[in-house]
Amino acid sequence: MTHTNRNEDFNSSPGNNTPHPTELLKPIDAINAMLDLRIQMAELQQQIIALQPTFQAACVSLHTDRITLERAIITRRLTPGQWAYSGNILEQQEALKLLKKHFQQTHEPISGREVTWTIKLLSATATDQSATSLNL
Repeated sequence: MTHTNRNEDFNSSPGNNTPHPTELLKPIDAINAMLDLRIQMAELQQQIIALQPTFQAACVSLHTDRITLERAIITRRLTPGQWAYSGNILEQQEALKLLKKHFQQTHEPISGREVTWTIKLLSATATDQSATSLNL
């Protein structure tokens, strides 16, 4: 799906899709610019998902854990494993969760708790008819 920008200040060249923040004169322009970029990002994410199996097969076919290209270094890594812990360890884990929860209720965090705005895209893309929520 091709998307056209609502803001006439946008250029169609890659890497230069948004005006400088100081060029946005109205708050609605900034909001529309963010919506346009989020729609583009959702479309790119769909393309990435579609290409993922072919990309993985191409990487495996080279029979190496590290692929060095001019634009990137691609490395193979394993996702975290899963274990079947004994009951004793699971009890200790649950006790630790309770201690952490109590600590969080009685102490302020040292970082985090940033203000975020959530955008729920209402326009459906060609491949996904459901609304998408994105955090900024």
